[in-house]
Amino acid sequence: KTRLLLTLLGLTVQGAMAEAQIRLTVRHAAEAGATKQEIAETIGMAAIFGGVPAMNKAMDLAKDALEEAEE
Repeated sequence: KTRLLLTLLGLTVQGAMAEAQIRLTVRHAAEAGATKQEIAETIGMAAIFGGVPAMNKAMDLAKDALEEAEE
């Protein structure tokens, strides 16, 4: 779980280049036991390094990925 959250942080910093990877990593992190709160906090921390636009994009992607996983 921790490794996946760290991966998510790095992918969020990369921004739009990593959309598919962000979705996949969010799904895998959730499967590994990461909560929605942990995922959101990880993405939020990435704003420090990648900026707010990258964080917002990753939040949208994570939300979509989690909704798809619930279906």
